[in-house]
Amino acid sequence: MPDKTIVKTKEGPAINYYQALQKLFGGSVNNGEYQVKNALVDIHMSAYQYEQDIELLIASGTCSNAMEIDREPDDDPNYIHINIIKEGQLTQFYSNQKQLDEADTSKGVFVYNGLFPLKAEIPARINYKSVAFKFNKRALEKLIPEAVYIFDELFGDQQPIAYHMQASKEIERLTDDIFYFRDVEFGGQMMVMARGFEVFSSLFLSAKNHFENNNLHGLHVDDYERLLKIKEKLLSSFDQRISLDDIAQEFGISVSKLKRDFKALFDCSLYQFYTHAKMDEAYRLLKTGNYSVMDVGYDLGYQNLSKFSMMFKKVKGISPKDIIPIKV
Repeated sequence: MPDKTIVKTKEGPAINYYQALQKLFGGSVNNGEYQVKNALVDIHMSAYQYEQDIELLIASGTCSNAMEIDREPDDDPNYIHINIIKEGQLTQFYSNQKQLDEADTSKGVFVYNGLFPLKAEIPARINYKSVAFKFNKRALEKLIPEAVYIFDELFGDQQPIAYHMQASKEIERLTDDIFYFRDVEFGGQMMVMARGFEVFSSLFLSAKNHFENNNLHGLHVDDYERLLKIKEKLLSSFDQRISLDDIAQEFGISVSKLKRDFKALFDCSLYQFYTHAKMDEAYRLLKTGNYSVMDVGYDLGYQNLSKFSMMFKKVKGISPKDIIPIKV
Protein backbone atom coordinates (compact mmCIF):
# COMPACT_ATOMS: atom_id res chain seq x y z
CA MET A 1 0.00 0.00 0.00
CA PRO A 2 1.44 3.44 -0.91
CA ASP A 3 2.30 5.73 1.99
CA LYS A 4 0.63 8.73 0.37
CA THR A 5 -2.67 9.17 -1.46
CA ILE A 6 -2.65 11.94 -4.08
CA VAL A 7 -5.91 13.72 -4.90
CA LYS A 8 -5.78 15.81 -8.07
CA THR A 9 -8.38 18.49 -8.70
CA LYS A 10 -8.84 21.92 -10.20
CA GLU A 11 -9.17 24.69 -7.63
CA GLY A 12 -12.71 25.90 -7.40
CA PRO A 13 -16.05 25.06 -5.77
CA ALA A 14 -16.77 22.12 -3.48
CA ILE A 15 -18.05 19.93 -6.31
CA ASN A 16 -14.53 19.82 -7.78
CA TYR A 17 -13.25 18.28 -4.54
CA TYR A 18 -16.23 15.95 -4.24
CA GLN A 19 -15.70 14.54 -7.73
CA ALA A 20 -11.96 14.05 -7.20
CA LEU A 21 -12.46 12.29 -3.85
CA GLN A 22 -15.33 10.17 -5.11
CA LYS A 23 -13.21 9.02 -8.05
CA LEU A 24 -10.54 7.77 -5.64
CA PHE A 25 -12.52 6.52 -2.66
CA GLY A 26 -16.12 6.10 -3.77
CA GLY A 27 -18.75 7.43 -1.42
CA SER A 28 -21.90 9.44 -2.06
CA VAL A 29 -22.78 13.03 -2.97
CA ASN A 30 -26.24 14.13 -1.84
CA ASN A 31 -27.78 17.52 -1.03
CA GLY A 32 -24.43 19.32 -1.03
CA GLU A 33 -22.69 16.70 1.11
CA TYR A 34 -19.97 14.18 0.37
CA GLN A 35 -19.51 11.21 2.68
CA VAL A 36 -17.32 8.13 2.51
CA LYS A 37 -16.20 5.64 5.14
CA ASN A 38 -14.06 2.63 4.35
CA ALA A 39 -10.70 1.08 5.26
CA LEU A 40 -8.80 3.99 3.69
CA VAL A 41 -10.73 7.10 4.68
CA ASP A 42 -13.54 8.52 6.78
CA ILE A 43 -14.55 11.86 5.24
CA HIS A 44 -17.57 14.12 5.70
CA MET A 45 -17.80 17.36 3.71
CA SER A 46 -20.73 19.78 3.61
CA ALA A 47 -21.20 22.70 1.21
CA TYR A 48 -23.60 25.59 1.75
CA GLN A 49 -24.34 27.96 -1.13
CA TYR A 50 -25.29 31.45 -0.01
CA GLU A 51 -25.65 32.61 -3.58
CA GLN A 52 -23.76 32.06 -6.81
CA ASP A 53 -20.71 33.99 -5.66
CA ILE A 54 -20.03 32.58 -2.19
CA GLU A 55 -19.83 29.06 -0.78
CA LEU A 56 -19.12 27.70 2.70
CA LEU A 57 -17.37 24.32 2.85
CA ILE A 58 -16.99 22.28 6.04
CA ALA A 59 -14.66 19.28 6.07
CA SER A 60 -13.75 16.65 8.63
CA GLY A 61 -12.16 13.24 8.47
CA THR A 62 -9.09 11.08 8.66
CA CYS A 63 -7.06 8.95 6.25
CA SER A 64 -4.99 5.81 6.83
CA ASN A 65 -2.31 7.25 4.52
CA ALA A 66 -1.04 10.80 4.25
CA MET A 67 -3.25 12.63 1.77
CA GLU A 68 -1.79 15.12 -0.70
CA ILE A 69 -4.26 17.43 -2.44
CA ASP A 70 -2.78 18.66 -5.72
CA ARG A 71 -4.73 21.65 -7.06
CA GLU A 72 -4.49 23.16 -10.53
CA PRO A 73 -4.95 26.95 -10.85
CA ASP A 74 -8.46 28.23 -11.53
CA ASP A 75 -7.02 31.30 -13.33
CA ASP A 76 -9.69 33.63 -11.92
CA PRO A 77 -8.03 36.60 -10.13
CA ASN A 78 -11.31 37.61 -8.48
CA TYR A 79 -12.05 34.16 -7.01
CA ILE A 80 -10.59 33.85 -3.50
CA HIS A 81 -10.22 30.88 -1.16
CA ILE A 82 -10.08 31.03 2.64
CA ASN A 83 -9.20 27.94 4.67
CA ILE A 84 -9.48 27.87 8.47
CA ILE A 85 -7.74 24.92 10.11
CA LYS A 86 -9.74 23.77 13.13
CA GLU A 87 -8.06 20.51 14.05
CA GLY A 88 -5.07 18.51 12.86
CA GLN A 89 -2.33 19.64 10.51
CA LEU A 90 -2.38 20.94 6.97
CA THR A 91 0.74 21.89 5.05
CA GLN A 92 0.16 24.33 2.22
CA PHE A 93 2.98 24.58 -0.28
CA TYR A 94 3.77 25.78 -3.78
CA SER A 95 6.27 23.48 -5.42
CA ASN A 96 6.89 20.79 -7.97
CA GLN A 97 8.50 18.71 -5.24
CA LYS A 98 6.87 15.52 -4.09
CA GLN A 99 8.36 15.22 -0.61
CA LEU A 100 7.03 16.88 2.52
CA ASP A 101 7.84 16.35 6.17
CA GLU A 102 5.59 15.98 9.19
CA ALA A 103 7.26 18.95 10.89
CA ASP A 104 5.18 21.45 8.90
CA THR A 105 2.44 22.62 11.26
CA SER A 106 1.00 25.80 9.81
CA LYS A 107 -2.41 26.47 11.30
CA GLY A 108 -4.85 29.34 11.42
CA VAL A 109 -6.33 31.12 8.40
CA PHE A 110 -4.85 30.65 4.93
CA VAL A 111 -6.12 33.09 2.27
CA TYR A 112 -5.11 32.81 -1.38
CA ASN A 113 -6.14 33.30 -4.97
CA GLY A 114 -6.17 30.36 -7.34
CA LEU A 115 -3.57 31.71 -9.76
CA PHE A 116 -0.83 29.21 -8.95
CA PRO A 117 -0.66 25.45 -8.46
CA LEU A 118 -1.06 24.68 -4.79
CA LYS A 119 -0.60 21.49 -2.85
CA ALA A 120 -1.61 20.56 0.66
CA GLU A 121 -0.78 17.54 2.78
CA ILE A 122 -2.78 16.08 5.65
CA PRO A 123 -0.80 13.58 7.77
CA ALA A 124 -1.94 9.98 8.12
CA ARG A 125 -4.26 8.98 10.97
CA ILE A 126 -4.73 12.55 12.16
CA ASN A 127 -8.25 13.89 12.74
CA TYR A 128 -8.70 16.91 10.51
CA LYS A 129 -11.34 19.65 10.54
CA SER A 130 -11.56 22.82 8.49
CA VAL A 131 -13.96 25.57 7.50
CA ALA A 132 -13.50 27.17 4.09
CA PHE A 133 -15.00 29.97 2.04
CA LYS A 134 -14.83 30.28 -1.72
CA PHE A 135 -16.07 33.57 -3.07
CA ASN A 136 -15.90 36.08 -5.88
CA LYS A 137 -15.26 39.78 -5.46
CA ARG A 138 -18.89 40.30 -6.48
CA ALA A 139 -19.94 38.69 -3.18
CA LEU A 140 -18.13 41.41 -1.22
CA GLU A 141 -19.67 44.14 -3.32
CA LYS A 142 -23.12 42.79 -2.39
CA LEU A 143 -22.59 41.69 1.21
CA ILE A 144 -19.77 43.79 2.68
CA PRO A 145 -19.11 46.68 0.27
CA GLU A 146 -16.96 48.42 2.89
CA ALA A 147 -14.51 45.48 2.64
CA VAL A 148 -13.92 45.79 -1.12
CA TYR A 149 -10.95 48.10 -0.59
CA ILE A 150 -9.27 45.40 1.55
CA PHE A 151 -9.76 42.91 -1.29
CA ASP A 152 -8.23 45.38 -3.74
CA GLU A 153 -5.24 46.03 -1.48
CA LEU A 154 -4.56 42.31 -1.01
CA PHE A 155 -5.37 40.95 -4.46
CA GLY A 156 -5.77 43.99 -6.71
CA ASP A 157 -2.57 43.44 -8.70
CA GLN A 158 -3.96 40.05 -9.83
CA GLN A 159 -0.69 38.27 -9.07
CA PRO A 160 -0.40 34.79 -7.50
CA ILE A 161 -0.33 35.45 -3.76
CA ALA A 162 -1.35 33.99 -0.40
CA TYR A 163 -1.65 35.27 3.17
CA HIS A 164 -1.64 33.61 6.56
CA MET A 165 -3.12 35.02 9.76
CA GLN A 166 -4.14 33.72 13.14
CA ALA A 167 -7.79 32.94 13.79
CA SER A 168 -9.24 35.27 16.42
CA LYS A 169 -11.02 33.89 19.49
CA GLU A 170 -14.29 35.04 17.95
CA ILE A 171 -13.61 33.06 14.77
CA GLU A 172 -12.61 30.02 16.83
CA ARG A 173 -15.87 30.21 18.78
CA LEU A 174 -18.03 30.67 15.69
CA THR A 175 -16.40 27.84 13.78
CA ASP A 176 -16.87 25.55 16.80
CA ASP A 177 -20.57 26.39 16.54
CA ILE A 178 -20.56 25.54 12.83
CA PHE A 179 -19.42 21.99 13.51
CA TYR A 180 -21.91 21.65 16.36
CA PHE A 181 -24.89 22.81 14.30
CA ARG A 182 -23.94 20.68 11.29
CA ASP A 183 -25.14 17.65 13.29
CA VAL A 184 -28.34 19.29 14.56
CA GLU A 185 -31.36 17.96 12.67
CA PHE A 186 -33.91 20.74 13.24
CA GLY A 187 -32.72 24.16 12.10
CA GLY A 188 -29.09 23.06 11.84
CA GLN A 189 -28.56 24.21 8.27
CA MET A 190 -29.89 27.69 9.00
CA MET A 191 -27.66 28.01 12.07
CA VAL A 192 -24.59 26.83 10.15
CA MET A 193 -25.20 29.42 7.44
CA ALA A 194 -25.85 32.14 10.02
CA ARG A 195 -22.59 31.36 11.83
CA GLY A 196 -20.86 31.20 8.45
CA PHE A 197 -21.94 34.76 7.66
CA GLU A 198 -20.58 35.88 11.02
CA VAL A 199 -17.25 34.15 10.37
CA PHE A 200 -17.00 35.68 6.90
CA SER A 201 -17.56 39.17 8.29
CA SER A 202 -15.14 38.57 11.19
CA LEU A 203 -12.44 37.40 8.78
CA PHE A 204 -12.54 40.66 6.88
CA LEU A 205 -12.59 42.68 10.08
CA SER A 206 -9.51 40.76 11.22
CA ALA A 207 -7.83 41.27 7.83
CA LYS A 208 -8.63 44.99 8.06
CA ASN A 209 -6.99 45.25 11.48
CA HIS A 210 -3.92 43.28 10.37
CA PHE A 211 -3.60 45.36 7.22
CA GLU A 212 -3.93 48.71 8.98
CA ASN A 213 -1.29 47.63 11.51
CA ASN A 214 1.01 46.44 8.72
CA ASN A 215 0.85 42.87 10.03
CA LEU A 216 -0.51 41.16 6.92
CA HIS A 217 2.21 40.14 4.48
CA GLY A 218 1.57 38.22 1.31
CA LEU A 219 3.80 35.50 -0.10
CA HIS A 220 4.40 35.42 -3.83
CA VAL A 221 5.53 32.38 -5.79
CA ASP A 222 9.23 33.21 -5.49
CA ASP A 223 8.80 33.61 -1.71
CA TYR A 224 7.29 30.11 -1.52
CA GLU A 225 10.07 28.57 -3.55
CA ARG A 226 12.71 30.23 -1.38
CA LEU A 227 11.03 29.13 1.85
CA LEU A 228 10.79 25.55 0.66
CA LYS A 229 14.52 25.54 -0.08
CA ILE A 230 15.15 26.93 3.40
CA LYS A 231 12.90 24.25 4.86
CA GLU A 232 14.86 21.57 3.02
CA LYS A 233 18.09 22.99 4.40
CA LEU A 234 16.74 22.89 7.94
CA LEU A 235 15.49 19.33 7.59
CA SER A 236 18.88 18.16 6.34
CA SER A 237 20.86 19.96 9.06
CA PHE A 238 19.66 18.36 12.28
CA ASP A 239 23.20 17.79 13.54
CA GLN A 240 24.23 21.42 13.04
CA ARG A 241 23.65 24.77 14.67
CA ILE A 242 21.57 27.17 12.60
CA SER A 243 21.97 30.92 12.29
CA LEU A 244 19.38 33.37 10.97
CA ASP A 245 22.15 35.61 9.68
CA ASP A 246 23.82 32.79 7.76
CA ILE A 247 20.57 31.52 6.24
CA ALA A 248 19.46 35.02 5.24
CA GLN A 249 22.82 35.68 3.60
CA GLU A 250 22.81 32.33 1.78
CA PHE A 251 19.36 32.97 0.29
CA GLY A 252 19.91 36.64 -0.47
CA ILE A 253 17.29 38.22 1.80
CA SER A 254 17.32 40.28 4.97
CA VAL A 255 16.89 38.68 8.38
CA SER A 256 13.67 40.63 8.91
CA LYS A 257 12.18 39.32 5.64
CA LEU A 258 13.29 35.78 6.48
CA LYS A 259 11.58 35.95 9.88
CA ARG A 260 8.43 37.60 8.49
CA ASP A 261 8.00 35.22 5.53
CA PHE A 262 8.75 32.11 7.58
CA LYS A 263 6.18 33.12 10.17
CA ALA A 264 3.64 33.85 7.42
CA LEU A 265 3.92 30.40 5.87
CA PHE A 266 4.59 28.12 8.84
CA ASP A 267 2.97 30.12 11.66
CA CYS A 268 6.04 29.75 13.86
CA SER A 269 9.56 31.09 14.04
CA LEU A 270 12.38 29.42 12.14
CA TYR A 271 13.91 28.22 15.42
CA GLN A 272 10.59 26.78 16.59
CA PHE A 273 10.16 24.96 13.28
CA TYR A 274 13.70 23.58 13.46
CA THR A 275 13.29 22.40 17.05
CA HIS A 276 9.95 20.71 16.39
CA ALA A 277 11.33 19.11 13.23
CA LYS A 278 14.23 17.66 15.21
CA MET A 279 11.87 16.29 17.83
CA ASP A 280 9.66 14.79 15.11
CA GLU A 281 12.71 13.05 13.69
CA ALA A 282 13.77 11.90 17.16
CA TYR A 283 10.31 10.46 17.75
CA ARG A 284 10.39 8.63 14.42
CA LEU A 285 13.81 7.12 15.11
CA LEU A 286 13.01 6.09 18.68
CA LYS A 287 9.71 4.54 17.62
CA THR A 288 11.54 2.10 15.33
CA GLY A 289 13.20 0.52 18.37
CA ASN A 290 16.52 0.44 16.53
CA TYR A 291 18.12 3.38 18.34
CA SER A 292 18.79 4.32 21.94
CA VAL A 293 18.13 7.75 23.42
CA MET A 294 21.88 8.33 23.39
CA ASP A 295 22.16 7.39 19.69
CA VAL A 296 19.36 9.72 18.68
CA GLY A 297 20.47 12.62 20.86
CA TYR A 298 24.03 12.59 19.54
CA ASP A 299 22.89 12.09 15.93
CA LEU A 300 20.72 15.20 16.23
CA GLY A 301 23.63 17.31 17.41
CA TYR A 302 23.05 17.33 21.17
CA GLN A 303 26.20 17.15 23.26
CA ASN A 304 24.21 17.06 26.48
CA LEU A 305 21.68 14.22 26.59
CA SER A 306 19.79 15.73 29.51
CA LYS A 307 19.09 18.83 27.39
CA PHE A 308 17.88 16.59 24.57
CA SER A 309 15.55 14.72 26.94
CA MET A 310 14.22 17.98 28.40
CA MET A 311 13.50 19.44 24.95
CA PHE A 312 11.88 16.23 23.75
CA LYS A 313 9.57 16.12 26.75
CA LYS A 314 8.75 19.81 26.37
CA VAL A 315 7.74 19.36 22.72
CA LYS A 316 6.23 15.87 22.79
CA GLY A 317 4.95 15.74 26.37
CA ILE A 318 6.67 12.43 27.07
CA SER A 319 10.16 11.25 27.95
CA PRO A 320 12.16 9.92 24.96
CA LYS A 321 12.92 6.66 26.77
CA ASP A 322 9.18 5.97 26.97
CA ILE A 323 8.87 6.05 23.17
CA ILE A 324 11.15 3.08 22.57
CA PRO A 325 9.02 -0.06 22.09
CA ILE A 326 9.42 -2.76 24.72
CA LYS A 327 10.97 -5.83 23.15
CA VAL A 328 9.25 -9.06 24.09
